[in-house]
Amino acid sequence: MQMLSLDKFRMIDRNKAAGSALLKEGETKAEVELIFYLQSNYCVTIKVGHHDKNFSQEELVQYVHENRVELKKMVLPMIPPAREEARKAWEERYQE
Repeated sequence: MQMLSLDKFRMIDRNKAAGSALLKEGETKAEVELIFYLQSNYCVTIKVGHHDKNFSQEELVQYVHENRVELKKMVLPMIPPAREEARKAWEERYQE
């Protein structure tokens, strides 16, 4: 199994982000929401969120477990901009 892309990376809580991953194995593709638990600008752990049923939950969890170091490195540069965007959205909402 390999990841083709990771899109829509965004903060969904103070220390939690999510992204939509496109995974492929052979001819089968699946869109999977990955949830990233953060501490400061570091990803502590990754969980599998909603996904279509092309792959089982167990297969996806195993993929994330086996590739967690690479996934954490991949999202590292995405975290500060996502935090900044979330901070600006919060300021705009509560500035009034």
